[in-house]
Amino acid sequence: MIYDKITISGKICTGKTTLLKNLENKLHWPVFMTGKLFREYVTKNKFDLDEVDEQNENLTKKIDYQVRDMINLPGNLIIDGWMSGIMAHGQPNILKVLLICRDEIRYQRFAEREKIGVIEAKKRVEERQSNWLDKLEKIYNRNDFMDPKNYDLIIDTSDISSEVVLKKVLSHVIIHTH
Repeated sequence: MIYDKITISGKICTGKTTLLKNLENKLHWPVFMTGKLFREYVTKNKFDLDEVDEQNENLTKKIDYQVRDMINLPGNLIIDGWMSGIMAHGQPNILKVLLICRDEIRYQRFAEREKIGVIEAKKRVEERQSNWLDKLEKIYNRNDFMDPKNYDLIIDTSDISSEVVLKKVLSHVIIHTH
């Protein structure tokens, strides 16, 4: 299969951004990061990331529909976002990747990234994730966002390096130049 786009989905701290950057460096494809777009919105509007109503329905749909529209454009693209794989459903030219990871490792990664303790990291990750998934379920009337059946490639990042994750994805992508 020749893929011209890749979506990367997964829970907090599964390695989505790391994979996106590694793919961007290797493939030299344009990238779109839904999380970055959201964080820019939070900063611009002077919100606190941990307290903001992260999944305001209008903002969520705006970003998700922007992703949906982008994946229908010609050309290469790598998209990192919780909903990107769902938005690409039924598109055979898009490799839909789901990253998974054991919770204790995700909490440790978050703690290191945010420079906080693991107990606080667990609390923040679980709160943010629970709020996010509950609101997405209400907005889209579904709860299968992280269900492996929606993805072409599932990679457990718990005990492997980012280089191994990259190789696994690249092994599914036939690179062709125009």
